[in-house]
Amino acid sequence: MRGIIEGFYGPPWTWADRRRTCEALAAAGMDTYVYAPKDDPLHREQWRVPYDDGFLDELAQLAAPGGLRVGFAVSPGLSIDVADGADRAALLAKVTQVTERGVTLVGLCLDDLPPGPGLGDRHGELTAWLAGALGAGVELFMVPTHYTGCQRTPYLDELDRRVPADVRIGWTGRLVVNDRITAADADARSAAVGGRRPLLWDNTPVNDALMASRLRVGPLRGRDPDLAPRLSGYLANPMVQSAASLPALLSAAAWLRDDDPLASWEAAVGGQRVLAEACDGEVPVALGRRGLDGDPGALAELRTWLEAAADCGTGTWGDEVRPWVDQVRRESSVCLAALDALAADGDERARRAVVAIFLWSGVRSLTVEVLGGRGGATAGLGQDADGGWVADRSAVLAPASLTDLLVGELAAAL
Repeated sequence: MRGIIEGFYGPPWTWADRRRTCEALAAAGMDTYVYAPKDDPLHREQWRVPYDDGFLDELAQLAAPGGLRVGFAVSPGLSIDVADGADRAALLAKVTQVTERGVTLVGLCLDDLPPGPGLGDRHGELTAWLAGALGAGVELFMVPTHYTGCQRTPYLDELDRRVPADVRIGWTGRLVVNDRITAADADARSAAVGGRRPLLWDNTPVNDALMASRLRVGPLRGRDPDLAPRLSGYLANPMVQSAASLPALLSAAAWLRDDDPLASWEAAVGGQRVLAEACDGEVPVALGRRGLDGDPGALAELRTWLEAAADCGTGTWGDEVRPWVDQVRRESSVCLAALDALAADGDERARRAVVAIFLWSGVRSLTVEVLGGRGGATAGLGQDADGGWVADRSAVLAPASLTDLLVGELAAAL
């Protein structure tokens, strides 16, 4: 199973978004798309409510032969009574709606729920019942409440005892969002669930909740080359911005094919490369640091890069990335003004610094982050043995703004 799961919090994609993305990913060798947007009320809070014919017709079109295998996930855990026959009937009716329209993969999502004693037994029992009720030709996977971590827990022990061996169990890695996931991580998680290979729900390039200020448009990084064989499947969680998600998703597809993720990303961004680098931050920040450490060639390269960034546009990514385009333009102008001031001497430097500093003060309060960003919280969270949330050091993103770096250097030089 190699594909994506539309599983973010935020406005769900349009059907046109889904069709366009599925077409591109199928061409890149992926085979699965799963519908699971958290902010669709009928997916989660109102899971008992049936979908209308318009939704089912669109889903059937997406699931038509010749494209990606289409999965549908439902998240009933907030209110379902596992022992209640009416609730079980409502759950089966909900998934039968979509399996009758060509969906052959069903996800039972029991994530982001309050922990409690005996929860693993109840979730395992529900999973086993649904797997049996779906019948031949439909595969079930489940996402547990303990979906992070690599250690055994009472919940996972209970789950392993009850969930059928052919049902894949989801996992996001050591944390909710991970800079790195290794083969050893996957092996440890496998041991924690009775030797089952985990189904990796990879929260990249997703940018919901704490990460909504950033476009995570860089290439796939930090995934062990030996990781994929340790998994029963891989599902990347994309961003709210569907078109801007494609380069990162195609980079992941290349990694799954044992191709070069960076080369695939470079081909996918095309004319949007400067905007992508600006939102990702790694390239401009590295040039800035090298330049300030005394590399004149890096400063010249940075100036050329900033001039291009100051003129970037939305391109094929459309208006959904407009706030980041506007911010890249503003901050690139600040950075160029700071470079001009640093290149001057004496009173001329002080005069030019006025422009840079006033421009800088005007961009710091805006809501989106580019050129490395100003730091903040991330979803670098794990779970303890009882399912409670615990913070990892990666939950705090250190400030790494190129704009702040250059203006700070200018201030020190005055």
